[in-house]
Amino acid sequence: MPREHYRVEKWEAYPFPGAAVPFLVLLPNNASDKNPVPVLFCIPGSDQTKEELAGETSPDLDQPSVQQPGNNAMAFHYVRQGWAAIVVDNAGTGEEGDAEHAAGRSSHDYENLARFLLEMDWSWLGYTSYADQCILDWVKTRPWAQKNHIILSGFSLGTEPMMVLGSLNPDIFAFVYNDFLCRTLERAKTMTMPNGRGVRSAPNSIRHLIPGFWKQFDFPDIVAALAPRPVICTEGGLDRDFQLISAAYRMVGAPDHFQYHHQPRFADPAQRWHGSQLPAGLDRDAFFRFANVDPRNHFFKKDLVIPWLKTLLDKSDNKN
Repeated sequence: MPREHYRVEKWEAYPFPGAAVPFLVLLPNNASDKNPVPVLFCIPGSDQTKEELAGETSPDLDQPSVQQPGNNAMAFHYVRQGWAAIVVDNAGTGEEGDAEHAAGRSSHDYENLARFLLEMDWSWLGYTSYADQCILDWVKTRPWAQKNHIILSGFSLGTEPMMVLGSLNPDIFAFVYNDFLCRTLERAKTMTMPNGRGVRSAPNSIRHLIPGFWKQFDFPDIVAALAPRPVICTEGGLDRDFQLISAAYRMVGAPDHFQYHHQPRFADPAQRWHGSQLPAGLDRDAFFRFANVDPRNHFFKKDLVIPWLKTLLDKSDNKN
């Protein structure tokens, strides 16, 4: 479908026989084999569809969940910069699930899918990342793609497959981590405040569950392992964790390749919690406060991300 200065294409990948995984490709009009362009591989957050990130309206929904383009239409903003954007659905979401057909809106059944995958010795993150890898492999063969400028852009839940793909693909140029950063094991150990019925809430959905993960490492460790490739974190967290990642980038001689920003509520260091270990007995709201997170300010930070990407790409072009 033609749009102003770009077009939207719909493709299908088949990571397994009979398993169709639709995805969208937003291509600027000037992209061609003679003029390859940078590529932004966009991964949505919870209850988001690829259409939302592309600034499109899903034909399967009578009442789209957000006005298009909404605050999180990262692919829409990227393609308007002259970059190609690939947009996937997360497993069990949008056209990869059937729940929204019944609900008539964006409503996804992650829990049953995650449980079935765990029963089969998979995980939700493992399957989602595998499907995304198949699409990423295809992107690397496209004549309009600058192979040295493929960038992963994850929003919220999408930062998790982004980290997996980054670990598996050393040729990825840079990463947009649009969420707050935390240690998932610490979150589970400290969010222990029971409710009025004496029930403790789970620290996170089982779609985040990866058997054995906590015995090895945590999210800040994976981000640190992406060094020296450029990373921007846009929605804060604990300075303790950012210092860990910054140290990794200094060790590999690329301190300027890691950039992080706190949300406005916590931009002033005096408003942030600076401890080394979170206290136990927290509920969800208290955890967010100690982790320097403002959930109401959770959206795609295009005003931070796009200038950062432009600077990176300009420096890379000048170096080449």
